[in-house]
Amino acid sequence: MQTSYETQQRLKCSRFSTESGAEEYYIVATAREGISFFEAIDEIFALYEAALIENGLEQTTLQMIRFYLSDITNDFPKLAESALFNYVKNGAVSLVGQTPVNGGTLGIIAYHIKSNNGYFSQKVNNNLKNYKNQNVFSAGKNYSMVWNTCLVDNTSKNSEQQTVGIFDKTKSFLDNHSMTIRNNTVRTWIYCRDVDNNYAGMVKARRELFDTIGLTHKTRYIASTGIEGKTVDPGCLIVMDALSIENICEEQLIRIEAPENLSSTHHYGVTFERGTRVRFGDRSHLHISGTASIDPAGNILFPGDVRNQLQRTIDNVEALLASQNADLTSMQYLILYMRDPKSYPLIEDIISLRIPSDVPLIAVEGPVCRPGWLVEIEGVGIIHDNNEFPVFE
Repeated sequence: MQTSYETQQRLKCSRFSTESGAEEYYIVATAREGISFFEAIDEIFALYEAALIENGLEQTTLQMIRFYLSDITNDFPKLAESALFNYVKNGAVSLVGQTPVNGGTLGIIAYHIKSNNGYFSQKVNNNLKNYKNQNVFSAGKNYSMVWNTCLVDNTSKNSEQQTVGIFDKTKSFLDNHSMTIRNNTVRTWIYCRDVDNNYAGMVKARRELFDTIGLTHKTRYIASTGIEGKTVDPGCLIVMDALSIENICEEQLIRIEAPENLSSTHHYGVTFERGTRVRFGDRSHLHISGTASIDPAGNILFPGDVRNQLQRTIDNVEALLASQNADLTSMQYLILYMRDPKSYPLIEDIISLRIPSDVPLIAVEGPVCRPGWLVEIEGVGIIHDNNEFPVFE
């Protein structure tokens, strides 16, 4: 069963459950414009806590929460001292410098799992005051998850070497749980400071690593978003969040493609999946990577036209979902990235017409990896499934 609701103008929540598995929740909230950052923290905390109470969610059900901050370097110290930040210490905490477009100076996406059997309990290996390189192991009955958030490596001054260091850290974390990037990592979010100049170095480092460990277009890549975003330390050019799942096998990971709409990424030298379906016995997770206004040959469509670019981007997301017998109503949340936040009023009507009103959506300022792309969309969908694999528990 999937339900979504909006309790207040700035808060939306989606829920998915089956008779046999765990319940999953995504909560999206943004603060109002025109208030101070301290007031924004209090407002988000009140909205978030109300959503937890309404859904019977304990603090310990939190898996991951991502904070979107307009001025991450100056505002993180304020957030770090807040009651809200202390409240989320049971989960993996992601921090990204991306200004909320459809709200004030602070926004969140939170992911919770509720299990009647007490599974998905967290073993937290993080220090919230030191935001870097957090590692949370969430133990389930059939599957467990490793969340790596705020992965950085500023021992080098270029994006390529920083990316190498970040993936080395990911490997080390997974080694501790007898997992590997090749077999277990299903989703990454990679944020580049000054994406126009630093994206290429990240792409090169990732491609060379994947070639080494056997992630190729003939096997699989990892669903991913590579977008402009900052972390607290101005010297960190790259920061990554990653999700890895224990006890999955190769047959559970399905490449999501829509070649009639958009090309495979390897055609232009980039190594990520358009999307990845993770099949469990009772449901499938649909990880839709960052998707833009692209055609089957890999070209940008509608240069300089934000409205038609958004229309094509939504078309492409719908095509990816349709390949798995899903649609936009299956999405548990969506993120809209915009190169120019001043363009948001030009596309609000398209969002209202084409995005189901009960799907939680947050829009943030995030230039895409090619300057000509004005918007990008990503998200996670969940659909019912029935197969021989263990249920999501």
